Amino acid sequence: MANQPKNKNAQSKSTEEKVGPQRRLLRSRIDRKIWGVAGGLAAHVGFNPTLVRIAFVVTTLFGGAGLLAYLVLAVALPEDDGTGRPVPESVWVRLGKVVLVCILVALLLGVAAFLAVGSAWTAATGHGTVVAAVILAIGAALVVAAFVGDIRRRIIPWLVAGALLLAIPAGAVAAADIHIDESIGERSYTPSTVEDIPESGYELGTGQLIVDLRQLPWTKGQAIPVEADLGFGQLIVSVPSDVCVDGDVDAKGGELIVAGQISDGIGPEVNQGEPLTDAPQLDLDAEIQFGQVTVTDDAPEDVNEDHSGPWDDEENRDRYRAEAGSQRQVCGR
Repeated sequence: MANQPKNKNAQSKSTEEKVGPQRRLLRSRIDRKIWGVAGGLAAHVGFNPTLVRIAFVVTTLFGGAGLLAYLVLAVALPEDDGTGRPVPESVWVRLGKVVLVCILVALLLGVAAFLAVGSAWTAATGHGTVVAAVILAIGAALVVAAFVGDIRRRIIPWLVAGALLLAIPAGAVAAADIHIDESIGERSYTPSTVEDIPESGYELGTGQLIVDLRQLPWTKGQAIPVEADLGFGQLIVSVPSDVCVDGDVDAKGGELIVAGQISDGIGPEVNQGEPLTDAPQLDLDAEIQFGQVTVTDDAPEDVNEDHSGPWDDEENRDRYRAEAGSQRQVCGR
């Protein structure tokens, strides 16, 4: 009985020793994924290092605070030499190492973005078999690497990452049924006769496609069909103000502004229907993958200047409302 208080005091003292920091705050040399910041913090406060890493990731998703804090600590905290003491290293050396690693990460991200965009572009332009052949070659390399023990752990993760960077964008393009022409740049057409309009329509892969129809000889009761197909970019169609626009325009995503009628977002579509007057009529069949379509009575060179800013801006909204009202009078809708 006489020893009981002594045991309680010893137990209380042992419990008190476990509360608070367990060791000096240093970057861990052993428990590390990048620079040992999370492992060092976990050892310092006595937390599970996995929870600390999750906290960094979660806070990075909200404004990047977690990434910023990690980089600051990677520079500010010295590394553990294995005995609980800091490695004698200046802060400038640590800063140089962090900057070097950040540059390497940026280069890797650039390469990854290049592979992903290149894969999507190749598939969208109808050369998906090229992407498939490269992925099959990577698969063959994985099989070979699996039997080479010395380099297996180093090579296989990179091969798998490369295969995913190629397969996922190409698969997404195929699933979305995105097809674009290979042409790039700016194309401007101003037909002066109906015969100047190509039967296959106007096409462009990526860029700005301008079709100025104001010089055509429009007559009452006449309907002129025009087709336009754009992959990524901006399509501008200009018509006289006394021409009724019967537009059937759609996109995978973007903004459609057709004679004052607006549709935007994912899968926007404008279908205006048959006119009820004998006014000259433009039968427009246009499709884009992603971008903007503007059908207006303004000159093409005035579109980006006069229609700048979001469509729901007060000035633009008034402009489109007036154009839609003019079209209702011309078409009798």
